[in-house]
Amino acid sequence: RSCRSFRGWWAEVMEFSDDEIQNLYAWVDSVPLSRPKRNISRDFSDGVLMAELLNHFYPRIVELHNYSAANALSQKTYNWQTLNKRVLKRVGVVLTQTEMTDIANCVPMAVEKFLFKIYDKVNEDRNRLDNKSSSSSRKTQNQGLESTFFGSQPSRRSPHLDSARANLRSQSSDMEVPVSRMGTTMSGRADLQREVDTEILIEKEQTIQELRETVDILETKIKKLEQLVHLKDSKIQVKVDDGPLWSHLLDSGFDAQAPIFPILTRMLDSP
Repeated sequence: RSCRSFRGWWAEVMEFSDDEIQNLYAWVDSVPLSRPKRNISRDFSDGVLMAELLNHFYPRIVELHNYSAANALSQKTYNWQTLNKRVLKRVGVVLTQTEMTDIANCVPMAVEKFLFKIYDKVNEDRNRLDNKSSSSSRKTQNQGLESTFFGSQPSRRSPHLDSARANLRSQSSDMEVPVSRMGTTMSGRADLQREVDTEILIEKEQTIQELRETVDILETKIKKLEQLVHLKDSKIQVKVDDGPLWSHLLDSGFDAQAPIFPILTRMLDSP
């Protein structure tokens, strides 16, 4: 068994080259974390440093107060399950239960494999945002080149007509630049608004799911309380039916606070 586990670990190590692993460690070191990296498998096993790393790149969806440092396996697993449900699902990189257990148990190369996924996801999101910004800048540059090109053409008409056309072009260009900027700004705002709306929708769905779970728990408690009340009513009815002397004493104004009251209760309850 130990030989097979060693072979599996060696296959995982050989999946990445030494340069890739060293670049990954350098990337982790570039992120400000609350604890220095000494043994990455042990340092990341409780999920706290992973939450800090994700908070560095996705600060709007990570709440660091939900994760506390732990040595017990149960608390480590709880941290990873919380991170998986509240953050990783929204980022688009989800851990399986086996992967979370391996990371919490400090299995060699388990956390490195997951860090490579996070590294790729961060670069993918960053490239996507860069492409959006570069496409917007290219549109602005093209508009500027067009205005420069048309403004540099030689004129074959009279000087008065050329000056009039130049004034008209300058006025139109002064009007076009704000319009182009406004279009770029509006498209950027639209993209940002869509991202914000998506995050708000995800948060609302999570809130609705938590409220539904709370309602289910309360309904279960209500059913149990109803069963207890029904059981108490049944016992009271049995005592009333089997205890005519008890009913007679109560009807005759017997003081239930009298010292003899407990003794009579035991006598009536006895078969």
